[in-house]
Amino acid sequence: MILMLCSGKKDIRKFVIGLALVMSGCVYFVVPVQAATDRKCLATWEFPQIKTNYVKAKSKLSRNKTGKQIERIAKKSGYSKPKGHGGLLGLTHSSIGPSFAVSTKYIEVEKGRYCLKLRKVDFTFGIRKSEIYVDRKYRKSSCAYKVIYAHEKQHVRINEKTVNDYAPKISKELKKRAAAIKPFYTDNPKEAAQLIIKKLTVSMKPILQKFADQREKANDVIDTNEAYTATQAKCSDW
Repeated sequence: MILMLCSGKKDIRKFVIGLALVMSGCVYFVVPVQAATDRKCLATWEFPQIKTNYVKAKSKLSRNKTGKQIERIAKKSGYSKPKGHGGLLGLTHSSIGPSFAVSTKYIEVEKGRYCLKLRKVDFTFGIRKSEIYVDRKYRKSSCAYKVIYAHEKQHVRINEKTVNDYAPKISKELKKRAAAIKPFYTDNPKEAAQLIIKKLTVSMKPILQKFADQREKANDVIDTNEAYTATQAKCSDW
């Protein structure tokens, strides 16, 4: 977490929380914002500034792992290969997830009591890391290497397309959820800002889960036994 303080009668505080979504798994905080408010405090509401940044890290090729090592990486990531398929010869391992940063503004209405509002949300989402593994026993000149690599590049393109497809939906939902956070009274501005981040995280969970489900579904299309059989039939140097 990063805390930045600006001087002045009206304090602005910025907090950052990063959340990791690796493959299809998510990490979420479930802590609702609960604080008193009234018309006077609510009257200070302004539509918060929303800044979004969608990232797509360039995929890197790893050629130093054996099939068994690749399988262990896949297992830790929750990947399950189709039944009946042989050893795992290639893998695309992606780290995809959101991070939130919020700026809040508050006024001390009486000693130890503040009316606080959400001022700005900085949201980053997308492919933070992408690594392609190909069993090191295959030379780059081999047919087997070429078809494995081509298959994994398909996964990379699927991940990127899903991010592109969901970016407008996620941005729209973020604006809606951020606008729904109204000014409220608090005796601890620092804690209140942290709770706002947690509330945004929880409220964005459904749309981010839809993204994760769609990404997994799209990747599953090329990870069937039929697809693997067709891929293996392209080469004789396995």
